[in-house]
Amino acid sequence: MIDEQLGLDTAAAEQTVVSVFRQIVAVLASRSNAAIDDVALFHLANTLFAAFARAGEDGLTTEQIKAACAAFPDELVKDRLSVLKGLGAIQPAFDKPYQREYRASFTSYVSMLFVQRMLARGGQSELHQLLTMEKIRLEGGESTTEEALEVVVGITTALRLLVAELVALTVSGTVENLRERAPLLWNAKSLIDQASAVHEILLQFWPALSRKCGELRSAIAAYEDASTNASARLMAAAGTSRALNLLPPEMWKRFANRASVDELAAVLADQVFDAPSPWHDVADLAEAVARTPQTTTNRPTPPRSPVPDNKEQPYQEWKDAEAERLAAIAEEALSGEDSVAVEHLLSDIGWVTARRLLSDLTAASNNDRLPYRLTWTGPVQVRAGSVPSWLTWGVFERVRRPA
Repeated sequence: MIDEQLGLDTAAAEQTVVSVFRQIVAVLASRSNAAIDDVALFHLANTLFAAFARAGEDGLTTEQIKAACAAFPDELVKDRLSVLKGLGAIQPAFDKPYQREYRASFTSYVSMLFVQRMLARGGQSELHQLLTMEKIRLEGGESTTEEALEVVVGITTALRLLVAELVALTVSGTVENLRERAPLLWNAKSLIDQASAVHEILLQFWPALSRKCGELRSAIAAYEDASTNASARLMAAAGTSRALNLLPPEMWKRFANRASVDELAAVLADQVFDAPSPWHDVADLAEAVARTPQTTTNRPTPPRSPVPDNKEQPYQEWKDAEAERLAAIAEEALSGEDSVAVEHLLSDIGWVTARRLLSDLTAASNNDRLPYRLTWTGPVQVRAGSVPSWLTWGVFERVRRPA
């Protein structure tokens, strides 16, 4: 079943690659079936260019090309070579009769790198670069009115198409499809700022284009609303977890490398994570879930008179049963001390008990009515085979709450 699921996931990923590639080359295609429909052709081209790069200026013969692509069927290699030669991606290495050596086109390989980045980023990076280049070109007002008009129309059209896609995915698309297109939301604020800067330059040097600039302003505002709504739906669908795919992996890595211990701890504030599932027994997980108390819907307290009835306790004397329970657990954990290390509390008590105790101590720390605080410091230690199997140095302590 696992192998079957992996096969389905791989097929879906390859179909996505082919779909995006067909969209990219659509404006250059002469027929609807002219673009590739098999991701293997894309991998074959990548293998082919790598072989030409290793060969250097001497190039490759047809026999050497087939040897470099031995992992692919001969008929597939033959057909692909015919197409690449016909379009100029593979050219004779020297201009002489009976040529046997060929070289690869630099332009074709760069275009393939461009396609690969488009597959990963969905066009967001290219739009950022386009705005940067147009801003540099327009600064100083030396461009002609026709060039400025071309810029404002192009950017407005791109933003409108981007907005239309995001709105369709947000309103009528599935969360899975929206999550796949999450790169369209990366650095949305930066894109809006860049587009606004280009708009200001256009309006400053070419006031005759004020109407077109108004359309650009509308497109920028529409993109801001669409990206906000799309991000809100993704975060709502993520539940209590973090919507990690809203940011590119590079930003998460850069934050993890540069952030201090306190900044990293702040990201995980009020969060309780289970240890990695492969280190748990299924029965223990099932028992822990079964013992989890069911949450009840909080209903607003009805208005009451400030004057208590004869048989009713005053408001100040009402008891919070959950707070009392958490306070009792906290005092038992402290055992009369002002603070205690979390490591001592969780060691050698079993996974289910440790999970319950950590959850209660976290709840007591988050309760503003209770004088307790749970703080974390230092790196995470992974201890396979121990309980707990991961450990962060922390302290549970008694504090004085402001009145």
